[in-house]
Amino acid sequence: MRTSLATAISLLAIIAAAHHARADDAQPTPAPLFKYLAPADVPKLNLPPKRYEPPEGFAGHAWGDLRSRFDKLPQEPAAIRGAWTRGFLKPLEVICTGTGIERCTIENFARAQRQQMREGDGFHLLSEYIIESQGYKYPGTGVVLHPIVYQFCANWHSMRRKVPKDFDELNKFCGMRMLFDTESTADLRALPEDHVTQYDLVLAELIARYGKPANFTWRGRVTVESVDGPLTYMRTEDRKFNTWRWCPAPRDGLMTRCDASIVLSIDPDIGRGIVLFSTPALWEYAYARESTEEAAPDPLYTLMHALSFKHRAEQTKKKEEYLKAHDPQHAKKDEAKPAEGGAGP
Repeated sequence: MRTSLATAISLLAIIAAAHHARADDAQPTPAPLFKYLAPADVPKLNLPPKRYEPPEGFAGHAWGDLRSRFDKLPQEPAAIRGAWTRGFLKPLEVICTGTGIERCTIENFARAQRQQMREGDGFHLLSEYIIESQGYKYPGTGVVLHPIVYQFCANWHSMRRKVPKDFDELNKFCGMRMLFDTESTADLRALPEDHVTQYDLVLAELIARYGKPANFTWRGRVTVESVDGPLTYMRTEDRKFNTWRWCPAPRDGLMTRCDASIVLSIDPDIGRGIVLFSTPALWEYAYARESTEEAAPDPLYTLMHALSFKHRAEQTKKKEEYLKAHDPQHAKKDEAKPAEGGAGP
């Protein structure tokens, strides 16, 4: 995706940007200058695992560790978000006890419907923590990821907006969000066509560590040179980048079935990339936000499912305009909302 995730990445990075802006001695950071990196000069990495091996955690902490076990994080989170959802309805499982041709009775279906369960229901709370001075440098390629954001998820089954007394036992390590600078489209126009970008290096490092992402194939390229000398190839179009995912959830699925999933994406217009480690708990939170958010598509859910944020935002806008024109109750509800920037109820 080229520009479809620009808004999503910007929204996911806004907390980190605001956190840095609060520092009194904050100075504007000059735009990084990227020098040409030839394919032959790329560091050699280990062969990737034959199958996906999910990350077990980060910085010595395993997924599911309680927030109280992290002693180096700030006392207050940089951001807290929550959502409530009815969850994902499991498929109906009918156990037939009848005899003869019609083995399934009405009682069997009624019992199955009463016992049908939901997954991921209740309240979901996500808190994020940033350590100003901490970044992460990939040892193989030297790419620096900064800032890095620790994510903690808590889920409890209730209809009341009240934090449970055992919240500290529910608040667990569920993900990592890491940003990095990479070449923008403007930068690439001034570099040779075979330049290896920071995004390419991060992708190579992730593959070497965890295996190939879903639907990934190696693609080669053949250059034919004239007998009189090498041809000068001019770039005819901007380079395109993909969003890669390791062990993603099915389309509209509630969660990944792996211990942790990985997403790598980039917005080449601003030269910003993102690596997201996400456990099933973080997927459940994103599903809850998506199922309850009315104003716009949830950026985290959009990123994790590799959807087009621009397309989804346009569809949401068209739906809102249609409902305003054809549903008087919806129009009244929209008028009752507080003005943008004003204090809500």
